[in-house]
Amino acid sequence: MGTTFFQFISPTHLRRRIAFAVPCVLLLLAACQDPSGVGLNVIGEEGTDPNVIVVAVDTILIDEQDDLTGGLGGGLSPIQTRVLVGATPDALLGDVSANAYIDFRPPDTIPDGFRDRTIVSASLRLVRDYVYGDSTVMMPLELYRIDEEWSPVDAPSDTTFEIGAQLATLSIMAADSVVAINLPAAWVTEFDETLRSDSAITAIDGFQLRLMDGAIPGAVVGYDTNESTLRVITAEDTVDYPLAEVFTHLERGEGAIPPPDRIVLRDGANETVAFTFPLEDFEGVGLANATIRFSVDPSYLDEAGFTRRIPTRMLFYGRNSEGARTPLADASLDEDTNTFSFSSSVLTTIIQQALVGNVVYDRFEITIPSSPVRLEAIPIILGPPPAEGEADRRPRIALTFIPLPT
Repeated sequence: MGTTFFQFISPTHLRRRIAFAVPCVLLLLAACQDPSGVGLNVIGEEGTDPNVIVVAVDTILIDEQDDLTGGLGGGLSPIQTRVLVGATPDALLGDVSANAYIDFRPPDTIPDGFRDRTIVSASLRLVRDYVYGDSTVMMPLELYRIDEEWSPVDAPSDTTFEIGAQLATLSIMAADSVVAINLPAAWVTEFDETLRSDSAITAIDGFQLRLMDGAIPGAVVGYDTNESTLRVITAEDTVDYPLAEVFTHLERGEGAIPPPDRIVLRDGANETVAFTFPLEDFEGVGLANATIRFSVDPSYLDEAGFTRRIPTRMLFYGRNSEGARTPLADASLDEDTNTFSFSSSVLTTIIQQALVGNVVYDRFEITIPSSPVRLEAIPIILGPPPAEGEADRRPRIALTFIPLPT
């Protein structure tokens, strides 16, 4: 995937940044950054405090960062609360396909006498909590057994695991709230004693669920890993085995090129947004607070008959010259203003250090949390610059300075 890069240029001579700059496509969207306050983007809500100065980003780009779509289900840690299966064309964000890998573990408690009673049936019960695409379509699925040990922890989304024989086929509606996949009698007989013993977690390696080969893609469905189970039934008992290891293999094509005043962060596409601010004009000043804001455009995702949503939470990182990333803050979407605002004491300290010459990070990054795995996108507003009296909606940092004594 190629890197998409945008740069905001300030007429002020850039002596030092908290991040590096690389060759880019120039967009003349930033106003002069005057430390006296004249000509700064101190507009709207952010401009009501005379001690607040708002600075637009000077560089912003889409870069690569592995999506980690696996983890441990059933409330275990590191947690992954969803698996995805299906496929759908998507001209806006890129065609996508998803295969689900699922394993399970024995329950914490079992009924008295369960270990002595023969299992008569077993089924995967998957509880839907997500649909991406057309929720009205029929989806033919295939279930395969896995016969080798595998681990989803820290596995990138394009990882594949070896699968064995096909166990079942079925057709579901994308909108079905619960899907029950009956396992064949031969599988139940093969693992009857194992399921009733303590060795089930190591002796059985789980399943892969995928869209049937040749099926017409129309939707990707997500299943809640905390609610879904392997249900085992004897003549007297019904026992639910919680999911343990879960993973989603994702393949995503290129999306449409967004307009020049938008940049789109896609989940499930191994992407991160990296950015920098020109802070050299504020060297040595005292900082009370730093808040970084991104305004988003939900209408960019609108399409009749196609379900897409903006993720409601984002993570904020600092990245040093060696590529190491450190979490600094997180933010939830303010649905009234369609804005993510990142603020924390750690973030303020990092910016203050930069203002006194101690540059800790080469750049900042924002990403969508890896759990629950999803296929959404965040259309970030890049411009244009605000007209007089209008709020600034570009990526920006609001710096609250400590007033000097009068």
